[in-house]
Formats: sequence, C-alpha cells, structure tokens
Amino acid sequence: MTDPLGRVTLADCPPGPFLYDGTLGFKTEYRAMVQAPWTNPAPPEPLYLTSRWPDAYCLATGEAFWGGTTRHRDRATLLVMPVTLTDGTVRSARGGVLLYHGPATICPGCGGTAWLVGRRTAQCGRCGTALDLASPLMAEVRS
Repeated sequence: MTDPLGRVTLADCPPGPFLYDGTLGFKTEYRAMVQAPWTNPAPPEPLYLTSRWPDAYCLATGEAFWGGTTRHRDRATLLVMPVTLTDGTVRSARGGVLLYHGPATICPGCGGTAWLVGRRTAQCGRCGTALDLASPLMAEVRS
C-alpha cells in the first residue's frame, strides 16, 4: 500500500532505513519473535516463534521501534517513508573530511605547512592538528 506521499506500510517497506514521524528507524529482513501460544501443561520456559510481523528498530537508541503501537499487527500497518542511500549520498556525507595530501597541505588550524608524518596520520608541527593520510582507497567510498 502506497499513499500520495510515497509512504508504505511497515510490512511492505523494504529492509533498511525508514522515517516515521521524525524518527529514523531500520527494518530488518528478519521477523519479530512472539511468545508461542500457551499449552497445557505449561512448558518450563516460555517458547517463542518467528511471526509474520516485521522487526524494526530506532537508529538513535537501538530500541525496538513501535511507533506508538502496542501490538505487532498495528505496527505492521504504520505508514513509513523508505529512505534510499545512494553512493552519491554517502560521498556527500564525507564532503567535510580533511586529509593530508603531502608537504604542500595547509594546516586548517594555523595555516602552517610543516608536518610530522606517521603511519596513519600527519600532525602539524606548529599547532598539533592531526589529519588522516590520504590514500587511493580513500578517494572513493566503496559499497
């Protein structure tokens, strides 16, 4: 089910990130675990079964996502907006990363060009600002 805004039910949402009422969540490809029906005689420990309802979590806290509902069936019908992350989105998120490219790199802290270069970082000789070393592998985000 899709509405005019492009939202789908949580049950129909593909696995991955989604937005619901300002909350960023994550739907897994797995299903929720529910307590098995009570039997007579009762088992010594509660038994759990995999249900047909989706399993989802809040990205900020890692807690189970319920969206204000209390039952699996109600949560599955919530309208959520799937979030698609493309390679371009991931690259633009890295846009502010400063890297040491060589002796001509200007320190963002003091404007100096004297560097102490180690295995993973380069440290400014004047103010101590540390930058990661640029490498061919860091030039492109790999999926």
